Amino acid sequence: MKLITKINRSYFKYGLFIFIIADIISVSIILHIEKINTDEDLRNGAFQISKIINDHGNFPDIPPNYSIQTLNSFKTIPQYFKDTVLFDTEDQVMQEFREFGYSKIINGTNYLIIHRDWNDSFFDESLEITPVISLILGFIFAGLLLYTRIISKKLWSTFEKNLNILKNFSFSSTNRLHLKNTDIDEFDDLNRVLTKMSERLQLDYQASKEFSANAAHEFQTPLAIIRNKCENLFSKSDLDEETIQSLREIYTSTDRLSGITKALLLLAKIDHGLFNNKNTISFNKLFQDWLQSFDDILQDQNISVNVLENYQLKAQMDERLSNLLIQNLLTNAIKNSPENKTIQIELNDNNFSISNYGDTKIDQPERLFERFYKENKLNNSSGIGLAIVKKIIDHSNFTIQYSFNNFKHTFTVALS
Repeated sequence: MKLITKINRSYFKYGLFIFIIADIISVSIILHIEKINTDEDLRNGAFQISKIINDHGNFPDIPPNYSIQTLNSFKTIPQYFKDTVLFDTEDQVMQEFREFGYSKIINGTNYLIIHRDWNDSFFDESLEITPVISLILGFIFAGLLLYTRIISKKLWSTFEKNLNILKNFSFSSTNRLHLKNTDIDEFDDLNRVLTKMSERLQLDYQASKEFSANAAHEFQTPLAIIRNKCENLFSKSDLDEETIQSLREIYTSTDRLSGITKALLLLAKIDHGLFNNKNTISFNKLFQDWLQSFDDILQDQNISVNVLENYQLKAQMDERLSNLLIQNLLTNAIKNSPENKTIQIELNDNNFSISNYGDTKIDQPERLFERFYKENKLNNSSGIGLAIVKKIIDHSNFTIQYSFNNFKHTFTVALS
């Protein structure tokens, strides 16, 4: 979820809660003010009646709004307000009233003067007022929400542009990282930190890249010299069997070390993003080409290959990496397949699999793709082939799974 969306949702959630509370408080305040005004009107009306009685001597009863009673005693009744229910003769129903009353001695007579007015219940008055208040507050709330959304988009627009710049930035490029100024102190501080960090990482990347290339080159030169010396010594006729065997071991180890050096350089190149030229790759054709290349080895070991082409499987990836992927997977299957057995290749609409026969399952399948890990210590392989496979799989956003069923080791590569 985007931060701006989360902020807007939080604002809406808490704003809605505040809106409801504000609505209830506003209605309560308005009803309270209305009650105060009603009480003031009743009091003024009662005082006006006492003035009329004083001036004219009497005032008629007008039920249920006005009630004038003559008291037999001169006992004073203090001013009071109360809610009451009376029968309304006009509407012929029981009606709620708000009542004000007090006693006053006028011209020697003690009068109880009562002034009443219709009084709607709190619920009824709330139903009348709430929609209006809610509508007004709703417009205010919606306006604030819209304003906040517009301001947030404006404030975050430059940040999103910088985010896209970061996504497209590559350490392999010689261009420096340039982020746009946001006019927001926190974002600009973050931009400065990211720019300095990218500069340091670019320097580290270039240093690592140069070291990998130089180390591989410096290793290959002495290894080539050792191989040449071994080949020259092989041509001598006065060597005994023990010397020849030692030279053969030196030559084999040198050749193996050369292969490991090239493999490590390849892994470094993949890490450095030097294989990003994507093309449409046909895996059906790749398997055909590599099976032809391995034909002599397959015949020597009397290994047959069964290819099930259920689909013309294609993908977008670097052509060099696609060849390395198939080469290493087939090499692994051939090396670990006993003689006189069958390797099965199956191509489906979204994946392909390679299976070879095996007597026992692998003890630690979770370590299969680790560099230099070998299940069989007597195996002369470098233990780096499947690490290259995993690196290519990750670089191409594919997935790979290993399984062992019915005495078959199977590697399945899913393209999405």
